[in-house]
Amino acid sequence: MISILTFPIAVGFNQIFTNKFPADLNEDADVQFHDEIIASGNLGLASKNGTVCRMVDFGPQYQCMMHRTKSLDFGILVEGEVEMILDDGSVTKMARGDVAVQRATMHAWRNPSTTNWARMIFVLQDTKPLFINGKEFGEDLGVGTEGVKPSHND
Repeated sequence: MISILTFPIAVGFNQIFTNKFPADLNEDADVQFHDEIIASGNLGLASKNGTVCRMVDFGPQYQCMMHRTKSLDFGILVEGEVEMILDDGSVTKMARGDVAVQRATMHAWRNPSTTNWARMIFVLQDTKPLFINGKEFGEDLGVGTEGVKPSHND
């Protein structure tokens, strides 16, 4: 079963959620958890103690909110072009086939095209709490995230 998350000019398709790492495939435990989380509608960006794989389509000129997940994220650009924006103001242009690794950093995604959609696949793996200089950094969904549920993986 695939669930769909919609945001203004962006559509996300949740492919799979697991609640353990490594995943438990015995007696379809992973499939059962996925079905339960989808049915609950409590879909955060990350999954406590597990992984998430989702595909996101970004419409022309779409930019998502600046956010941080408490996860190790792999973003693979499958189609189009995307800019990865970090909270320090740096912008990295990505082309088809590029992979970005987010390590619990504040970031946003932007489709710079005025006509073409872009598609990315994201794999998010939960992490242990992140501390920098004694300060803990958890999920931060940023401004303008109405409708995005917390991951509850803190």
